[in-house]
Amino acid sequence: MSLKLSKVFEKENKLTEEIGDFDKALGKVLFLHAEPVMVFEDGEPNEETGEIKRYPTDKVDYYEVNVYSDAQDKQIVVKMPAEADFSGLEYEDEIKLTNRSINFWSDKELVSTGNGQFRTNYFSGEKWNAEGIEKVGKSNSKPEQSPKPEAKNNEPKK
Repeated sequence: MSLKLSKVFEKENKLTEEIGDFDKALGKVLFLHAEPVMVFEDGEPNEETGEIKRYPTDKVDYYEVNVYSDAQDKQIVVKMPAEADFSGLEYEDEIKLTNRSINFWSDKELVSTGNGQFRTNYFSGEKWNAEGIEKVGKSNSKPEQSPKPEAKNNEPKK
């Protein structure tokens, strides 16, 4: 991913619209679907094992919205607040995300390979966030085609 930075990037691991050019980085964005992530609550502890199971409630915590970025040429999962409104959006509608930000993360894992040897695996990625979503247009609409000319009867002359 390439982002044009307009200022020095030193603000924790968060890139905001004040610093990055998100329109250029994302290009045309298409809505795919929104999946609610529910709030969970703890149940009663099991008397035998002490295990506490968690159960989903009817309350939405946030949405994970799948979008397709033309510039990235891939699907991106964007975290959006529970108050986000997806009414009127259909599959592959062109959209604009508002108040966008990216949190960059990295981690490493030390793995034993045997005989006292260890290997370090490094992981990194980004988590996209947005506060709102706006419909820009319909992407999968096909342009009108002009009617095809009728085929001429090409019978040989006798």
